[in-house]
Amino acid sequence: MTIFIKKLCNAFITDAVVNRRLGGAAGRNVEAIGAVIGGLWVGGIVAVSADALDWVPNIMNKAVHDDLQPVHIPLREVRAVRREFGILTGIVVVELEEGGEFRFRCFNARSVAENMSDLLPSQMMSA
Repeated sequence: MTIFIKKLCNAFITDAVVNRRLGGAAGRNVEAIGAVIGGLWVGGIVAVSADALDWVPNIMNKAVHDDLQPVHIPLREVRAVRREFGILTGIVVVELEEGGEFRFRCFNARSVAENMSDLLPSQMMSA
């Protein structure tokens, strides 16, 4: 499988849970932030092939979150990809055909969103 896009990123994970072993103020603060914004930005790597988007958390985030799962989205389930403004890094929003979305932030988000859009099956058919 050829990887066309591979980036260090932070993915917005709505069900991310901080490991209770962290304890203390740091753990409570992260939990509070997650409750306010509806999830946590979690570091990892996003890779996009001709068939799918895959995100895997980095080793540190695997250690500090409970049951943090990778994300796999077949490109045939993606309706659109767009870039949104973000402080320091842009945000790539992957809109899913059946509703919902997957968000990740990275440097050069505009070109990542454009390149990923070009890989969508709907774009391939119209080209």
